[in-house]
Amino acid sequence: MICKVSDSGRERPQDLAGRARHRLTTTALGLIAAAACQQPADIARDTKGLTTGAGAATGVGGSGATGGSTAAGMGGTEMGLGGSGATGGTVVINPSAGQSSMDRCPPTTCAEQGYECGSIVDACGKVTNCADEGFTCGPLEACVGGVDAPAKCMVGGEPCELCASVPDCSNAGTMTAITGRVITPGRDDANTGNQVGVPNAFVYIMRNKGVDELPAITAGIPDGGESCDRCEDQDLGPLLVGTVTDATGAFKLEGNVPVGDEFTMVVKAGRFRRAFTYTVPESAACQTTALPTTLPDNPTRLPRSMSDGLAVNIPRIAVTTGSIDAMECVLEKMGLSHDEFKNPGAAGDDPARVHIYQGRSNADVNEGDGARIDASTPLEDVLYGDPKRLTSYDIVLADCEGQYADSSSGVRGGMGQAGMGNTGPGQPTYNERDEFGENVINYVNRGGRMFVSHLRYTWLYGNGMQAYDAADPLTTGLDAAAMWDLTANTSGLQKGNGIVSVGRPRASPRIQSFADWAEAEMVAAAPGYAFEIAEPRSQAGTLGMSSEEFVYTDSIDDKAGERVQQFSFNTPYASPADAACGRVAYSGFHVSVGMTNGTTFPSVCGTGDLTKQEKVLLYMLFDLATCVGDTPPPPACTPQTCDDLMVTCGFTGDGCGKVLDCGPCPLPIPK
Repeated sequence: MICKVSDSGRERPQDLAGRARHRLTTTALGLIAAAACQQPADIARDTKGLTTGAGAATGVGGSGATGGSTAAGMGGTEMGLGGSGATGGTVVINPSAGQSSMDRCPPTTCAEQGYECGSIVDACGKVTNCADEGFTCGPLEACVGGVDAPAKCMVGGEPCELCASVPDCSNAGTMTAITGRVITPGRDDANTGNQVGVPNAFVYIMRNKGVDELPAITAGIPDGGESCDRCEDQDLGPLLVGTVTDATGAFKLEGNVPVGDEFTMVVKAGRFRRAFTYTVPESAACQTTALPTTLPDNPTRLPRSMSDGLAVNIPRIAVTTGSIDAMECVLEKMGLSHDEFKNPGAAGDDPARVHIYQGRSNADVNEGDGARIDASTPLEDVLYGDPKRLTSYDIVLADCEGQYADSSSGVRGGMGQAGMGNTGPGQPTYNERDEFGENVINYVNRGGRMFVSHLRYTWLYGNGMQAYDAADPLTTGLDAAAMWDLTANTSGLQKGNGIVSVGRPRASPRIQSFADWAEAEMVAAAPGYAFEIAEPRSQAGTLGMSSEEFVYTDSIDDKAGERVQQFSFNTPYASPADAACGRVAYSGFHVSVGMTNGTTFPSVCGTGDLTKQEKVLLYMLFDLATCVGDTPPPPACTPQTCDDLMVTCGFTGDGCGKVLDCGPCPLPIPK
């Protein structure tokens, strides 16, 4: 018997090393040929030839449509562009001696044998190619098995329900893509004035259908622990493809996008999350599908309530209201349902996501003066005086409460400048800060996010002088964030010229993104990025070395002079970048114009849209709530190794579109 083995016409993955190619042809083919020549007559041979002993591909990423399965079960399917792998293959169904031809060769199918790919051969030499039954692996899958168990399509060592629906675009010149824009929902779909682009949001497609694999998002900070939510540590669940929105909220998902099969798409901005299902038609394979960017048809918007979509999460937020400010109205205008704003309840566990606590008008008076839900709205002391309750929130917003809110002497003034360790005679005493300031320090240093408005600078000024110490980071003080001008009386100022701090010495590393966002939202235009501020109210002067400036004023009421209007910093203050955990933001100007004392929510917010300066405050809330660290990287598929996949030989997919060479396979001996 003369046996010839040809390797002509084989298609191998282009990124395989020559070493692997040589080993496959000399080792696998040689063993297969030898086995084929020496088989006894009752062992079936591959009637389509032994030209591709380790499996062949029909097109790129195919799954063995041209045969190549060996009688010994060595075969599999070749990886094309991240295609199906070479460890799966053929089963040989051996007959029992003395039976008739029909008895010895009963008809069978890949489905009956439990095969998802590869091929099977009966004892009479008939090859059943699973591809002929519609069983093939997708470009991201490997055909694994076929020696001692049916061959299965696998990715990343685990089943992938959608990988088979990812089209092979290697010859198309373009990849399958989805574009869109993440926005706030507004009060309703017609409320376009409050539908604002959301920067730095994660947008991605889950690897499997449904939302069961989406990680739970827990609220607050665990007892005795931290909740740093760092960008590099994001747990988004197993995904096929992901991206991050640009400064305007726009995004493009490109590559592993399924077609003709419903998938789960997720939008996550900080701890806001909303998922939905979508299907790209098969006719759109290797093309770009543009999602609507306006409501009601834009599916990539943030949620209005906890029941508004799949796997929804809204961060747990506490607001301490003030007599001359109402940051809660930014949340209301961006589109959070009124049902999500409630009193916290006796234990602070009401299921609504935004809890209202009433601020004071004077530290010496035990009564509230800010907006409230009703007569049962508790005073802010209930929040700041309870460390456990405080750490149950993801974000705390502290409205400006007026000049006497935290001064036991009833005066705000003092002598000269203060801050950054510069305190002295004549400074007022701050009862609330002195009583509860340590709780605030602990909260933000363990991962809490806090936004303070104007005269609530008292949570920063003089609140802890301890410099960062890696041995004791949680006691790091907040005083070093800025120098505070306590003598400046800005209460009578009516307008100012706000400027995005592009090019300033202490400008945020994200300042250009902010400027681009401001231009897209028609808040400010290049090159000056200036906008008018109603009632500018900043006590901040020089910033500390680890503070990041966003907005400043170059004139107030047409009088010369600069003053920082908005800045933020990571906590613990001045910690190394890899030790940062929480964040604090300060705004010198208010949300509202005029007094808000004696009002109730939601009437305090009125019915108008976000003003320019309210939009700027909304951006600061986005920046406050996003992950800590560098600009969020696009979420990516995590490639697996041969060891991860428990594949000991052959070629297989890494779960992310690449081919792994796991070494030569020994020839199985048929039984």
